[in-house]
Amino acid sequence: MTTGEKIKYFRNMRGISQDMLGQLSGINPATIKKYEYGIRNPKPDQLLKIANALGISINIFMDFDIETVSDVLSLLFKMDEQTDMHFEAEKDKNGNYIPSTLKISFVHPAINQKLCTYLRAKQVQADFENSEEKPSIEERQEFENNMEEIRNHLLDDSMIVKKGTTGISVKLYPN
Repeated sequence: MTTGEKIKYFRNMRGISQDMLGQLSGINPATIKKYEYGIRNPKPDQLLKIANALGISINIFMDFDIETVSDVLSLLFKMDEQTDMHFEAEKDKNGNYIPSTLKISFVHPAINQKLCTYLRAKQVQADFENSEEKPSIEERQEFENNMEEIRNHLLDDSMIVKKGTTGISVKLYPN
């Protein structure tokens, strides 16, 4: 999804018009329309206003490539610093961790539940693609669109999971 498509998707999920999003974000509704149609791309400050108005993380709009070990590890280390992650692995007879047994989970049950939902969707997708009747290109595209919608629904959560947070807290996005 493009940035404009994401704006439109979450705006529609909230059931608000372009005019209302414009009012909530302080951005001209005609500009919102241009973003959604891909005529213009919002600058970071505009994107932050839109994300705050929609009550979602600006990270949803960030597309970046993860290509190297460093890319993956930098994200994991940052997540470990700021959330309660749990790493585990079996050890060999010398007490060294066995890489093939590594498992990562989160202390916060909401994250694990959402990841299990995603894992189930991925399993359904794999079963679909590996079925005896090979899906058509159109069926594959429809399934990929469904996966995108599932991911977006899973991302639509403002529950705070930062280390040291107790109880249920929700991040409020200022205008």
